[in-house]
Amino acid sequence: MKRSLKETFILGIDVGSTSVKAVLHDTDARIVVKASREYPTLYPRPGWTEQSASLWWESTKEVVQEVLSRSSPSVTNNIAAIGVSSLGPVVLPVDERGEPLRPAIIWMDTRGGKQHDPVPKFLWIKENEPETFRRTYKFLSATAFINFKLTGEFTLDITQAPGTLFQKPDFLDDSLFPEVRLFSEVIGEVTAEAARETGLAEGTPVVAGAIDAFATIIGAGATKAGRAVEFTGLSCALSICTDKPYPEVMDRGLFLGGGGDFYIVSGSMSAGGALLRWFRDTLGHLEVEEAKRLGLDAYQIMDLEASSVPPGSAGLIILPYFAGERSPIWNARARGVIFGLHLTHSRAHIIRAALEAVAFGLRHIIEVAEGAGVGIDELRATGAGSKSDLWLEIKADVLNKPIHRISEEAGTLGIAIMAGVGIGVYDDVFSKGDELARVEEVINPDPERHELYTKFYKLYRDMYESLEVYFDQLAEIAIS
Repeated sequence: MKRSLKETFILGIDVGSTSVKAVLHDTDARIVVKASREYPTLYPRPGWTEQSASLWWESTKEVVQEVLSRSSPSVTNNIAAIGVSSLGPVVLPVDERGEPLRPAIIWMDTRGGKQHDPVPKFLWIKENEPETFRRTYKFLSATAFINFKLTGEFTLDITQAPGTLFQKPDFLDDSLFPEVRLFSEVIGEVTAEAARETGLAEGTPVVAGAIDAFATIIGAGATKAGRAVEFTGLSCALSICTDKPYPEVMDRGLFLGGGGDFYIVSGSMSAGGALLRWFRDTLGHLEVEEAKRLGLDAYQIMDLEASSVPPGSAGLIILPYFAGERSPIWNARARGVIFGLHLTHSRAHIIRAALEAVAFGLRHIIEVAEGAGVGIDELRATGAGSKSDLWLEIKADVLNKPIHRISEEAGTLGIAIMAGVGIGVYDDVFSKGDELARVEEVINPDPERHELYTKFYKLYRDMYESLEVYFDQLAEIAIS
């Protein structure tokens, strides 16, 4: 028997690349209350990218406590289920008590020579940290780690499991991975200890969850052929729904997943919002101070500055490869470039050029997909980057496509939908995502700006081709 929809709430938790979010949704997809906490990304050496799993959990506890403290008892007493999504792939070895044995190696890491693929990271630990490898009881995803802290159960959702996200190498025993469960399957309940630490009710069901990209696809309603969603957080990712496979995209630097009449063609940049975070943390002290004075976010100040600069940033072009690059060039040795600097350029020019660089990278991914025959009828936008009117305008102009803005919290909505299916509130993940995802605004491209941006985009593409050999030479010098 189905649970009543009246006064029922679902908590979605997203452990992202820059922060953790907790968002409480009602069953009509309305956001009741939300909270977030940033945490640092560690760069011990060039190409190494790690995060603290303990900080994931501490930050999760803080945002859950904040959400509960800002909600009325009529809400907190009716949280029916919890779902967790996360960044991925992640390599996190833990012992039998679920304690991390080292910092988590995240998707941006290039040790082993390739981003996104976790297999070289497993091998790196085996060869370089043999004691850690010997003590490893399980390898967990970020979702699996938070789920373990909530329920005490070792599980792995199917979207981040061997055979789905990567092919398990022979040097890894099957026993090093937890039992694989469907994303909407209830895997356990909030334990007494987790209840004390978070404020959640003991016994609240928790589902297996998913990688953030899949959760976003569901929450964005990108479940019909021709519908696509771009998500800009630390990276910038594109997912396109199709009703048939396009295997050739895998030879062109993109991903293909799915089956039956549901497939996803996708591509992800290494650095999207990471460029703005780099500017804020490295050069943006003035913006941070001004934001504090005005009670705004530093990114809002940066947006205002960038809006004062004309399209094309007065001849300033950035190659956004500040962490190497994934789709579609897959070059861990690529590096960021700020090209065309002149004494007349200001901080605002650099900010706008960064926004335009991400749009150029997105256009590159889309051109590869469309070149393989994958069509896009409607492009939706979500994630923190979708809060910026200017950035969506730039993307629309660069791509020459209307951008359909949806809720920035599509990811937590997607994971909440999975949790709702798990407890019987909803029937089906895919149809419910299509029903609940709502377009808030459409940003249309400007033909004249598109024509101008196309000229800069050609330079952007040519610059990489010209510099590729120098990226290799630079890497060899640095290694030596």
